[in-house]
Amino acid sequence: MSKRIRVLSSLIFCLFSSIIFSEINETQKALLKDLPPDQRDSIIEKINKTNEIQSSIDEAFEQQNTLIKRPELKSLDTLEQCEECIYGYNFFQYSPSTFSPSSSMPVSSSYVLGPGDKLEISYFGSYKEKSIGFISKEGVFILPLLGPVNLLGMTFSDAVKLIKEKIKSELVGADVAINLTDLRSISIYLLGQAYKPGNYTLSGLTTLTNALFVSGGVNKLGSLRNIEVRRGGKVIKEYDFYEFLLKGKADSDIRLQDGDVVFVPYIQSRVKVGNGFKAPNLYEIKEGETVRDLIELAGGFSSGVGLTEKLEYSSINKLTNQKVLSYLTQNSKELDQTVEDGDVINIAKNLSLLVSGSVELAGQVNKPGEYSILKGDTILDIIDRAGGYSDNSFPEGGVFLRKDVVKLQKVAFRRSADLLENYLVTLIAKGRNSETPLTESSLRPVTQLIARLKTEVPLGRQVVEIDYLKLKTDPMINFRVQAGDFLYIPKRPESIVVIGEVLNPSTQRYSQNLSIKDYLDLSGGLKAGADKDKIYMVLPNGQASLYSRSFFSKDSTLVLPGSIIVVERDIRSGVELAAVVAPILSTFATSAAALAVLSQN
Repeated sequence: MSKRIRVLSSLIFCLFSSIIFSEINETQKALLKDLPPDQRDSIIEKINKTNEIQSSIDEAFEQQNTLIKRPELKSLDTLEQCEECIYGYNFFQYSPSTFSPSSSMPVSSSYVLGPGDKLEISYFGSYKEKSIGFISKEGVFILPLLGPVNLLGMTFSDAVKLIKEKIKSELVGADVAINLTDLRSISIYLLGQAYKPGNYTLSGLTTLTNALFVSGGVNKLGSLRNIEVRRGGKVIKEYDFYEFLLKGKADSDIRLQDGDVVFVPYIQSRVKVGNGFKAPNLYEIKEGETVRDLIELAGGFSSGVGLTEKLEYSSINKLTNQKVLSYLTQNSKELDQTVEDGDVINIAKNLSLLVSGSVELAGQVNKPGEYSILKGDTILDIIDRAGGYSDNSFPEGGVFLRKDVVKLQKVAFRRSADLLENYLVTLIAKGRNSETPLTESSLRPVTQLIARLKTEVPLGRQVVEIDYLKLKTDPMINFRVQAGDFLYIPKRPESIVVIGEVLNPSTQRYSQNLSIKDYLDLSGGLKAGADKDKIYMVLPNGQASLYSRSFFSKDSTLVLPGSIIVVERDIRSGVELAAVVAPILSTFATSAAALAVLSQN
């Protein structure tokens, strides 16, 4: 007897020291029967308490955090910094730290049982039995004292009803408690423009929305409104996350199954909603949606918008590739027109002050686009409305185009062509009595220049000062804008272009330590036919400055990145021709510089 008590004591010590005790087996029951009743009851109570504590500890350890903050969204302040992201992107703040399943989701009564689900069955009343087990691959679960029952394909509520009826009918005086302790896992693929594409092992309760949140959502290019669920090679569901996010509709959600593929396609169309709306943002749109639908997505008009105020609607004409600005009346049929990729809507404040026309800003401004002109608007007003220059901007190389200047340049080109033709008339008249006969080859450069002047379409570039600080401090240079004006702000260039009468016309890497002479040397130096007194530099803003040979000895010229150094040919036919040709070549060089900058857009 004492030996059996010592064995039992050792067993109890092991149980308490390891804190692991799940069920009392037959051997342990036999040992407990040899103990005095009071000791036996006390030990059983302690064992049960130990198991409860261990169960709580296990549960705490098992509920590990499987989500971490997405690196680019670690601070809430950064949520507003992604201006190119569509509305809804920032709702996915977490990404998975592991692809293991999460079992922390509540089980609904409509959950369909299947192989791998773990049930806990506890009898009470006339029978006291407890069993924990898994549903087999065949869908069978073993009930204590009763044997197998098939639960395959049954909802949890139906399974509970079936088991309770079976217990009451076959075990008189007994009742049962049923818990679903562990869920089977499913394996799905999240592909396309998902934030973290891959194979995920998830809980059997996982819906499409759950999977998106657990996996970190979509990346910056991923659609939120055309997400596909593919099962057995077929698309069984197209999911619009906006229905859930903006309208609170969960009926379009779908529970995923093992082997499902969730595919996130690219965003096809985005529309900008600006001031005057409750939720101004960049929204993804679906084919066929209208201005009215877009207003609904943005939450409607803000409280400060009056009923008489119009909508400023900016769209792109696909035939001409030009922006078209129109004004729509609230609550009218005009709002039923479909919106397309790149469209912009705003509330047109102070419509009575609007001047006919608009100004377009492109390149390195924070909000590039087309802006309506208000009475008295200056270039600084338009720049401010566009959010100012970006961090990568190079205002010194800005290109400003004006339609009126195009007309003036056309007149100037025509006048220059006439002057050259008059010079040719004089030259030919003198050539009849000259000892040196005129040939077609000697006249070809001039005739080609005349032909170009007659056919060239000028850009209309106007040299203006657009440095933000200077515009802010000097109202004399802050000029009024006109309809059709265009301003392009490039990124800071890293090169210098050398063209004309040099051995190797080329593009050189910019260095603040190099002078004009240095760049000419890097291009092989001057040709024999170069005019050493007609070397000039076209600055990034379009200004051209002439330099003489004596200037190079000082090497003190400020050369800005993006400048063009032009070396003219020595024209030996006379001073009169040189006087006509020099400004023409300068104009062409300025146009070339502007085209080079605009080609970056």
